Amino acid sequence: MPGKLIVDEIEDSGGTSVIGRKNAIINGNFDIWQRGTSFTATGYTADRWNAIVSGTGTTTISQQSFTLGQTDVPNEPKYYLRVAKSSGAASGDYLSSKNESVRTFAGQATVISFYAKASASTTLTPTIRQNFGTGGSPSSVNDAVKSDISVTTSWQKFTITHTFDSISGKTLGTNGNDNIELFFNIQNGAGDSVDFAQFQWEKGTVATNFEVRPIAEELELCQRYYAKSYNQATAPGTASTTTGCINYITHANSSNGDRSTIFFPQTMRTTPTVTLYSTATGTSGKIRMENSSTDIDGTAYYIGESTSNYYLNGTQTTGHNSILQYQADAEL
Repeated sequence: MPGKLIVDEIEDSGGTSVIGRKNAIINGNFDIWQRGTSFTATGYTADRWNAIVSGTGTTTISQQSFTLGQTDVPNEPKYYLRVAKSSGAASGDYLSSKNESVRTFAGQATVISFYAKASASTTLTPTIRQNFGTGGSPSSVNDAVKSDISVTTSWQKFTITHTFDSISGKTLGTNGNDNIELFFNIQNGAGDSVDFAQFQWEKGTVATNFEVRPIAEELELCQRYYAKSYNQATAPGTASTTTGCINYITHANSSNGDRSTIFFPQTMRTTPTVTLYSTATGTSGKIRMENSSTDIDGTAYYIGESTSNYYLNGTQTTGHNSILQYQADAEL
């Protein structure tokens, strides 16, 4: 039987914990936003946080900044995440965090803690599940008993306690995408928003103070799943961006003759999907030929967990510059 889901509002004693690396959620502090800072479609938003936009109207998931020195949420966080509906009726929008490996917390008691507030009082419906991966048996099980969370217009800290079932007798899929997942059904009406901050998922039944990891470490953890050549503040596909680009001097005066290598900043979770971008136009699947100021087709190939090769599809001229940006996606 699934463990019972219990939701409580609690007070926080403040302070910062940096010992033990107890928090299973990566980017629970919403510090890393490699893909951009505002989104209106289903997909990953802040690193490691996936949004599912459904129903009518327009939903925007965005990065919001805390006022310096505020005391509503401890540890002086910089950002929080907002899910806002600007039009349409309340619908089943979702916010999800998948944590790698169904072995995580298997058979153990856990507690999730987080802060939330809303523009108007509303409810959130959380679900916790074990996903056994593509081809696993069963593919997903153990949805926790759901219990609504009442969110008001002030920041409050909430906890969710859940004991996972054993994974004995289950079968994992073979492609390594098994995980545990936390997701929220968010019933926003037109003009309403819900804000989230400081998610932590740890062993035990009592929530401890939020673990603040060094920003460099948090970025490295995120880059196991997603990496790019652009500066952190620059969204992939941005036009007229050469900073950090991959630059290659062509040698072969023939079609499809020149190839080079991209080195990822971290070994990725699995072979990623690599997208190339023109530095001038931001067009995907293109490489910029700097001397002629034209885009040509580019193809990523021999993609591995640490590197990717690419080649230029058009006829090149010896000694000309080819420049590009990239993203590599190995999310669950």
